Amino acid sequence: MGDEAQHVHFEEATDGIKNNDIVVKQKSLKKIEIQLGFLQIHHVYEVSFVMSRSVFVAEVAGYEQNDEPVPNINCRMVGIDQEGDNVVLEIKFKALKEKLVREKIALKYENDEVGLEFVARVLGKGKG
Repeated sequence: MGDEAQHVHFEEATDGIKNNDIVVKQKSLKKIEIQLGFLQIHHVYEVSFVMSRSVFVAEVAGYEQNDEPVPNINCRMVGIDQEGDNVVLEIKFKALKEKLVREKIALKYENDEVGLEFVARVLGKGKG
């Protein structure tokens, strides 16, 4: 074999199932699930995604991350902006353990609260 590098080529999947796009699903009136796909352990990700404005009753700029009863240090809201009928959210996500990870945060403004659950498949060292 020598010192030649080994190369493997795969055809690009066209079914749209095995991609790493962010998927936003509304689970109930005030609960949103955001699927982040595959991430690597011990990495910090800045995630930006678009969701419908319909779950927010007030001006989106007034919403802040609710840290009661315990703050989520692995998932923090960095920014929130409104663009027409959509909301652009920026999140900082820390992948600190392997396997399926679910991180929940709540965005609150006065008496309104929107729950966000982030789901990611975190791959261990040397697995992705």
